[in-house]
Amino acid sequence: MKRVIILVALGAMLIPTGLRAADYCDDKFEPGESPDGKAMTMVSSMMSLALAERYCGASPTPLSQIDVVIEELHGCGPRSRLEAEFKKRMEEEKGAEAMTTDALIRDLVVGDDKDVPQAEVDRRARAGIEAELGGCSELLKIYQDFQDRYRNPPKWPREPDQ
Repeated sequence: MKRVIILVALGAMLIPTGLRAADYCDDKFEPGESPDGKAMTMVSSMMSLALAERYCGASPTPLSQIDVVIEELHGCGPRSRLEAEFKKRMEEEKGAEAMTTDALIRDLVVGDDKDVPQAEVDRRARAGIEAELGGCSELLKIYQDFQDRYRNPPKWPREPDQ
């Protein structure tokens, strides 16, 4: 009997404690909701596209397009609603600092160290692109995938998974 109680207690400790799946289509975290990967996907996409733009010759991608593609990737839609919500958020956050591509790359490469010259930032970024990201060819593939996803949005409402 003692062993059963110990096993039940151990099992209760190992069961996840009330975390609910994240609702990917809202931007709010409710109590007990696990953090989702949408924000991480957004940041990594912005970084990849900024590097492709700055060092690999890709055309600039507006933040609105990145936002819409990430939202659609997580099953949210339709696009007209996503674009309207993005526009509303940008109007509400007018005081928020708009981060330029150069500022985004500087933050990625050197963090808070403001004394690093731009030539060193460029050198480190290029080295990181080659060593860790697979070179410009991989960044341009990511860029092209985003362009294709933006040009060819998924049908809405989505068909249920079978």
